[in-house]
Amino acid sequence: MTQQIKYFSWFMKSRNKFATCRGVDEHEDYYNVRTFKSKQWTDKNGNPCYNFWDIDADHPRTAVNYSVRAA
Repeated sequence: MTQQIKYFSWFMKSRNKFATCRGVDEHEDYYNVRTFKSKQWTDKNGNPCYNFWDIDADHPRTAVNYSVRAA
């Protein structure tokens, strides 16, 4: 499966710094057993949230108050 790679940028409160990660909206594991699908929502404080697959760290991440651009 070929995915469009995106750059996600946001301020990480837990690390007190800005982060930019390369990610995709869908990811299948090596054995095609599970498929990850991204989610977008608004949290209880009205902040936009985006859960995506970080292709460099090989696990999901959630960005809050993010910006997205094509790679």
